Amino acid sequence: MQTPANYPEISAVDALWTLYLQQPRKVRDAFRNRLAQSEANEPQSLTAEEAKALTLQRGCDIKTGRAKLIDHETVMQEMEQLLATYAD
Repeated sequence: MQTPANYPEISAVDALWTLYLQQPRKVRDAFRNRLAQSEANEPQSLTAEEAKALTLQRGCDIKTGRAKLIDHETVMQEMEQLLATYAD
């Protein structure tokens, strides 16, 4: 016989956190390491101020010769390839 259970509304985050806390230390450490590795591969999101600072630094690097410009044709080919991946 099944008895219906009344569970309070719990968010996915709370459920995952509870599950995480129930794991042994070794599993939690491995999970944190894997999470850190996956986040390192994600694209970075910048604020407007960070993007401006990065752009200004790139300009200075080009002027001083620490960075090279990419020729127009190469940029256009890369953009076309990138856009083609979105068309699929």
